[in-house]
Amino acid sequence: MISINSINRNGEIWRKILNSVAGKYDCGVNFTISCGQLKYEGDRDCAEEIVREAMALFNGSGS
Repeated sequence: MISINSINRNGEIWRKILNSVAGKYDCGVNFTISCGQLKYEGDRDCAEEIVREAMALFNGSGS
């Protein structure tokens, strides 16, 4: 599991954003929400890069 600091009730929004970024890489990673937690299926390295890129969108900093 990849932890996200503040997901609260916005899990579905995060899931959609992350899956949208994942589609760009075509690496087979899929994010889901289960029991209020964000989870992923697929390659861990690719999933971590997707999360970093998505977080950078909101931080205003590119990596």
